[in-house]
Amino acid sequence: MAYSPLARKLAKKEKEILKKYGLAYLPEAVVEMFDPHSIAPNPQKTYWLIRNITVRLYPDGKIEIEKLGKSEYIPKELAETLTENGTPYIPVGFVNLYDTKLEADLNRKPITEMPEKLEVEGAVIPYGANILETLILTVVEKYSKTKHGASETDIIYALTTPPPAGTGWLKLSAKLIKAVKQKLEQLTWKGILTYNPKTMMYTLTPKPTTSTIERD
Repeated sequence: MAYSPLARKLAKKEKEILKKYGLAYLPEAVVEMFDPHSIAPNPQKTYWLIRNITVRLYPDGKIEIEKLGKSEYIPKELAETLTENGTPYIPVGFVNLYDTKLEADLNRKPITEMPEKLEVEGAVIPYGANILETLILTVVEKYSKTKHGASETDIIYALTTPPPAGTGWLKLSAKLIKAVKQKLEQLTWKGILTYNPKTMMYTLTPKPTTSTIERD
């Protein structure tokens, strides 16, 4: 990939986080846990397919979820099939060691604080975030402070030109230019960026600070 040097450095940082704090990020995993929605004192074991998950690993083998994205309940048979096909399997809270939640709870340990963002080559990247997406948003935000946004050319220039003119985060290549174009389209489609066809500028889509509740 065009940004593989930065990716390797970020991977090194994440390995340091794993070693120091026991934290690991996975884009997708099959999770086995005691039913989080049950009000019973000893809920049944359930299986979930979870995306964008950050887990904490303890030296004694226990695993706990720190953050997660979209999750959906799946039957045990599907969980076993996904695991056999290579999807990471995560047993949370000693569910693979203890038959009841009470036994697992008795083995809980206090949580160690960890940084939510990593700084690599001057770029601040949220733990587990997409590298290129984060760098593009950072550039657009900086340009928006002095101009009315950033064009595609501005973004590529800022990402690849060495300081002080740019950031020098990435190496200019045809692959990088294509990746930036695709990512800009995705971010615009998601509503994270706003594109002005008249000025050919991208800006961060403003988020409302308040919500309006209307009566029926």
